[in-house]
Amino acid sequence: MRWLALLAVIAIVACEPRVIVTRTPSPSAASPSASTSIAPSPSATGSATPARVALRPVTGITPATRLVTYERASDIPRLFPQFVLTDDGRVITVDARGEFMQRKLTPSGTAAMVLRAIETGLFERDASHSRVLLPGPPPLGRGATIFIVVVANGARNIRVTFEPTGQPDDSMYEPSPTREKLTALVRGYEDLSWVPATQWAEPRQQPYQPALHRLFLQIEPHASPVRSPADAESVWPFLTAIESVGELVSGPAAPWRCAVLVDDDARALVESLTRAGAITRYGPGSPSAQTDLTWRGTGTLRLHISPLLPHEPLSCAGAPTPL
Repeated sequence: MRWLALLAVIAIVACEPRVIVTRTPSPSAASPSASTSIAPSPSATGSATPARVALRPVTGITPATRLVTYERASDIPRLFPQFVLTDDGRVITVDARGEFMQRKLTPSGTAAMVLRAIETGLFERDASHSRVLLPGPPPLGRGATIFIVVVANGARNIRVTFEPTGQPDDSMYEPSPTREKLTALVRGYEDLSWVPATQWAEPRQQPYQPALHRLFLQIEPHASPVRSPADAESVWPFLTAIESVGELVSGPAAPWRCAVLVDDDARALVESLTRAGAITRYGPGSPSAQTDLTWRGTGTLRLHISPLLPHEPLSCAGAPTPL
């Protein structure tokens, strides 16, 4: 019942919030901003092999609890996070450049954000709302667009998927007040200008600074790189060998290795990649960075790094491999 959900939300925001431990900048580190980056500009020392360091263990960090998430999906087998609200009041959104931005709500603002979804009455149970075609000629083929909203309703995470309204061919499908209500809900999560200033604990957004990052590596020993990029082993900054880092995970072609890196280790890797000219930027707010490196003269090492969002598990289990 919705009044039970209201009690659960009030209990969540009334408790002492849990906070993910973030990296404390060193005295020489610049404060994160929309224009800052983990990595410096490439320099003439790009060919120098970095001093190797030990990978730090992932300890002392507890994921936040998800209260609301909104993701987009399509015919490409990927989910694209658009909005995250966690129990410590953090709101993660995506700006027009595709960068992750962060701002914190007050406890009352956090509760109001959750109730905005629950009060629609559409998050009592898992559901899927697809479009229903009207009689007549079929529409021209197009990739499916699906929105996925997950809301913490009491002790349960309710997952609702739907095809949004407002698409060019909507007139060929039956009207749906349910889909219209859900579409309005996610549009409100995309544009938060309706939130009163008194419900924000921070005056403005800032680029999202993750505590952890997920690194994927794929070795293709007999696939020559498209160009002649940097040598993987000369760029690799860690004592752990590339072939042994993290754990093996399945992929559509060759297997991948996956590891979770603390922010300082991600910084060391990105700085080395940038000095070698392999990437141009990966810093606060960046959704990902990827590159190919030369593997032992005849092969390719594919590398992909992305930030963990506050509620994500601190592991590679279930994480989708790069395309």
